[in-house]
Amino acid sequence: MSISQHADPTGTKAERPKPTVTLTPGLRLRTEVGVALHDLSQAGDARTVLDNLRGALAYTAAIGETAMIAKACEDVRLAISRLDAGLVTSACSSLTEALRALSPHQELAPML
Repeated sequence: MSISQHADPTGTKAERPKPTVTLTPGLRLRTEVGVALHDLSQAGDARTVLDNLRGALAYTAAIGETAMIAKACEDVRLAISRLDAGLVTSACSSLTEALRALSPHQELAPML
């Protein structure tokens, strides 16, 4: 009987280190806010933007991140209400604030 090269001769199993994964809260919301700003700057369909923003807020709530990124969520809710009222420029302002809250270490170029 031969011993495999990879077998531990003492018979104990060595634990492999587990990778550390850290996720940034609000990643999906940040992505959707960026897409919404782009779409609105290109005269995209506001209904699609609204659906995507609402979906991103629902996803954020479902995975328990709302409290961690409350300011950004409030800005997105404000943008949604402004889009519903047809105030695209004001909505873009709110979305830019949300993006700033979700990306605190990056300088943002003004949108629209």
